[in-house]
Amino acid sequence: MLVADLMTSQLRCLRESDSLADAMSLMQELFVRHIPVTDEDGQLVGLVTQRDMLSLENRKDPVTALRDVMHTDLVTVSPDTALRAAAETMIYNKFGCLPVVENDRLVGIITETDFLKLAIFPIAPRRDAS
Repeated sequence: MLVADLMTSQLRCLRESDSLADAMSLMQELFVRHIPVTDEDGQLVGLVTQRDMLSLENRKDPVTALRDVMHTDLVTVSPDTALRAAAETMIYNKFGCLPVVENDRLVGIITETDFLKLAIFPIAPRRDAS
């Protein structure tokens, strides 16, 4: 199975100029813990996590721009990465998610929750028509 079989591809992203308050609001609305930050062309430029938000809650103004707090040194995977390789990367680095990038554009995200869902609700691997 590949990352493409499990990743979430319908993403809501924010921009660098959006605020911490915007990120917190979106996380609460969508019940997610990771928000990708993209530029106008859909290229991934950063990531904001719920853990970041909790650690910054009392030290940063809610209007602080995401460019000032987001992670920019990101590890990514492609849709054709094996699920095992993605899981090993997440476990080894203690990541809660991996952005999925193809041709320099964000196309999805895979999270710990996706792997938990797979354990509970196994899916059949995709088969390419031959």
